[in-house]
Amino acid sequence: MKKERFNFREAYERVDAIKGRLNEMAQNLESDKEREAFTEAEEGERRQLFRELDILEMKIKANTPTIEVTQREDIAEANRQIRECLEKGQRFELKISRAVASSFKGNASGYADPAASTNPGALTTHDIVEPLYNKTVLSAIGAPLLTGLKGNHQWPVVEAFAATINDEGAALGDTKIPVGKLIAKPERLGIAVPITREALNETDDLLQVVATQYMPVAIATLMNKIMFSPTKVTGATNLVGPFLTTNLKAAQKLQYTGDAPALKDLVALKAAVLTTNVQADGMCYVMSETTKALLEATPKWSGSNVAVVDENGKINGVPVFTTNEVADGTVNFGVFKYAPQGLFGDMVFIVDPYSQARKNAIDFVLNVDYAITVLRQEAFAVLTKKAG
Repeated sequence: MKKERFNFREAYERVDAIKGRLNEMAQNLESDKEREAFTEAEEGERRQLFRELDILEMKIKANTPTIEVTQREDIAEANRQIRECLEKGQRFELKISRAVASSFKGNASGYADPAASTNPGALTTHDIVEPLYNKTVLSAIGAPLLTGLKGNHQWPVVEAFAATINDEGAALGDTKIPVGKLIAKPERLGIAVPITREALNETDDLLQVVATQYMPVAIATLMNKIMFSPTKVTGATNLVGPFLTTNLKAAQKLQYTGDAPALKDLVALKAAVLTTNVQADGMCYVMSETTKALLEATPKWSGSNVAVVDENGKINGVPVFTTNEVADGTVNFGVFKYAPQGLFGDMVFIVDPYSQARKNAIDFVLNVDYAITVLRQEAFAVLTKKAG
């Protein structure tokens, strides 16, 4: 006997009904001032409903086909399967290996890159108005991105140890090497975008654009925010970047007076890091576009015809990068190899045409486990304007 095809729509309608009933029971208990617990009959009904809900969710998962992209040659076939699933109204999961995630960037589908600094050309009927993302600079500043991580990722940290002066023939004593370790603690980054079928019909290839450009860029933008935020980003537990104010020592928090930092202030900022004996390769300044523009108009010293930020976009040979995640008037400095990031497992897209069916929409969901670890806090310093 042929097995009947699993009915996603009926399953989701039943899931909604179960959740509605559970919520109703909770509201009834909350409204009843004479009792503080469910009756025996209600407890039995709740156990049955939770059991049914678990079974339904397992069936939905089991009947969701997985499209895997493990190498670049898989991309064309994945696009074909995506369209086939959409034509059938089939819920599916798309797994993109981090090894080939870079293939899902850029401008392959004819739309402008949301992270690019250049403006898109004139809009046509099927173009999409670009979202305004803060420019991400994570790859430019040299922050390592480790991908495909599994389990707990650890970095051994060796503290400094010293040599001694000894008399001729004297035996050397043993020197212990103090070794600690830092563990990456990933947290889930995610984004869900419901798109109506009308919008899909009116915008050619919107699916590919959403799945391969906008949603990953939104994740990258959040990673960028975490890296440069002076406070803990909303929802984060372990995800803190190297410029978290409470983690910086007093020697790493410098101030300047006046409208713009002078060259001596920026050199002192660099010195605050280099005097800690961190390896200097890959160091850079990071600031907002407004602050950079101000320094491009500020002479190095009185009467100089060279600006603090020169025509090559550098300060005394050190590169300057910009992102709007850094506040105007603030200058960050660091050696970013000491702030590695990690992505655990694969990027997972779920395209679900059922949970938003009543709104005639398809739900696009992207999840990824992400971690950031500051290996050497002393490799970073910040310069801010002194109040008043």
